[in-house]
Amino acid sequence: MGPQSGQATPKPLGSADFGPESGLKLVINKEFQRQSDEEDSYNSMNFSMNNNGIMVVIHDRMDFPGLSSNMYMLQANHELKIAIKPELIQKPKGLQHRNKENQLVPICIAEDQNTLEYFSIYGYSNCYTNCRVKAMLRYCGCLPFIFNNVAEYNKIKHCELDRLYCIQRNKRIRIVKNFQSENVSCSCRTPCTYMNYDGFPNSIALMKTSSTRNVSQKSTILNVYMNSQTYQVSISLSAANETYLLASVGGIFSLFLVVAF
Repeated sequence: MGPQSGQATPKPLGSADFGPESGLKLVINKEFQRQSDEEDSYNSMNFSMNNNGIMVVIHDRMDFPGLSSNMYMLQANHELKIAIKPELIQKPKGLQHRNKENQLVPICIAEDQNTLEYFSIYGYSNCYTNCRVKAMLRYCGCLPFIFNNVAEYNKIKHCELDRLYCIQRNKRIRIVKNFQSENVSCSCRTPCTYMNYDGFPNSIALMKTSSTRNVSQKSTILNVYMNSQTYQVSISLSAANETYLLASVGGIFSLFLVVAF
């Protein structure tokens, strides 16, 4: 999840290389052998690959993977190639809008305005995950293994088998939108600057080539790489202020201002 609070955040600049021959290439064996520490015999172990395959999640390394993350299915005896196209999205700071409660709130959260207790970087996914962490601690008093780094850094109790049932059955911790209650509240807004990663997947059957001649038919290959050496930057700008909007409304309704001398 990257550095903790107080440490500098690295800025993305570009990729040293791009294309299918670069990036990450991972070969996963469905079955493998290991030697038991208690026995001299070899025990067969099956990789936890169900009938559908393995879920691959593409997200920013500073964001906890959430429902908005791009997900792809990695199947046995296939090679999955994912070309990543990053986009840096920037919104203007200081602008406000009225919410449903008629309150003026900022349209986005700046990098130096992080209000999350358990994540050093503010992000849309991190914010809702932060709400779920607070709800888990409120109702169950512990965190499951997928939040191991958060639990260790903040010295929070891990959920043992007897407490995992509470996490699984408690619907009040499945926070995916803003809400307000007596025990837990959640209000998340878009960050002013964030990276969006679009993926272009291509899954093909595993074929015998010079690079895969030693790969078993029970294996699968994942290849993730940058689609280009550069990335797109999208900047949102304020197109009109209050005076402009007021004048536009007056023009639409043909309103005239008469000045008497």
